[in-house]
Amino acid sequence: MKILIVTSNYPRWEGDSTTPFVHNFARELVNQGVEVRVLAPHYAGAKTKEEMDGVEIRRFRYWLPESGQTVCYQGGALGNLQKSWLNKIKLPILVASEFFFTLLQTLVWKPTCINSHWLIPQGFVCALVAFLTKTKHVATIHGGDVLALDSNILRKFKSFTLKHSDIVTVNSSVTWAKAEELSPSTVSNLMLLPTGILPKPKLNLEDVSVVRAQLLPGSKRYLLLFVGRVNEEKGVKELIEATKILLDNGYSVHLAIVGRGHQEQQFKALAATLNVENAVTFVGWINSSEIYHYYAAADIFIGPSKRADDGWIEAQGLTFVEAMLAGCKVVGTNSGGIPDAVIDGKTGWLAEPGNAISLSENIKKALDNDSTEIIDTASAFAKDNYLVQNTVTRFLKSLKDVA
Repeated sequence: MKILIVTSNYPRWEGDSTTPFVHNFARELVNQGVEVRVLAPHYAGAKTKEEMDGVEIRRFRYWLPESGQTVCYQGGALGNLQKSWLNKIKLPILVASEFFFTLLQTLVWKPTCINSHWLIPQGFVCALVAFLTKTKHVATIHGGDVLALDSNILRKFKSFTLKHSDIVTVNSSVTWAKAEELSPSTVSNLMLLPTGILPKPKLNLEDVSVVRAQLLPGSKRYLLLFVGRVNEEKGVKELIEATKILLDNGYSVHLAIVGRGHQEQQFKALAATLNVENAVTFVGWINSSEIYHYYAAADIFIGPSKRADDGWIEAQGLTFVEAMLAGCKVVGTNSGGIPDAVIDGKTGWLAEPGNAISLSENIKKALDNDSTEIIDTASAFAKDNYLVQNTVTRFLKSLKDVA
């Protein structure tokens, strides 16, 4: 079997900061005996042709000079388009180039299946190519592609893509519902397939102890952890307020915030205003290879996301799953796709989004629960449903069923 993966987001070189989940998926396909070729936009300094972990990669140029290829990467296409009017001019050229090179790869390499990642523009481009070449097409939805970009014209493009896909994989119940809304007639083609993550690496317990000692003052007992963008929609405001409530109620806690965001200074000011600046540490970004040490060092991982003013919601929330694999208790919110992984009272605890009191009450529940039952259940649930080898096995079985 040969699968052509078309994506706008893929590591540009070894050790790149670009999120690697599409590469992890492609690499696992190779591990399970599939020939895989990835087609992605080029970026200055990247190779146009290389192999990474057994995956063939082809990167297409869409602008000259190379330094002008700025639509993708470096924070993602949506953000780049919002920041620059010139990127908006470049976008149609990128889409046209992507169509040409996808068609070329399909005609020359003759894949069994084309797998597009994100409905716009990859899904639309691949649906056209699949229609013209009579090739199977699997569209993969990641969240922002259906939860944002919601104008009438883009909804028509998305609906076309869904109708011209043999299978549509969605990563959560919330993206399933949105896909069904866009194209009710194709609901039978939908498949729930969470974004797969790699197994937890083997951790050095001494390194975990060092991280805990660095983050948790000697006078405090419990380490609370947040990982993600330090922005309003991630619920950082409510988390700092909940920390204040916990301290006022006699809970000996310290909050570590891992990540960066454009509202970081605002939240530092909030911590000072609430007089909890000594109980909150802003860590900044860390190397992805170290993140499991932070999960393992913490007592509770908290992801209090809520709906943003522009309609954004958390489509899946893989950080919860990573924390579960590391044996850390998790507290989330009843928002977006989070309840798919954080099942209240079974794999973690759920608070009401945007509600600091509800968040503090659920953190209390987690702190007061001394049983390992929820931790063990959550870890097993994460392995069964989210490890990439399991999601790829299910993907290939579904693909064979429509062959």
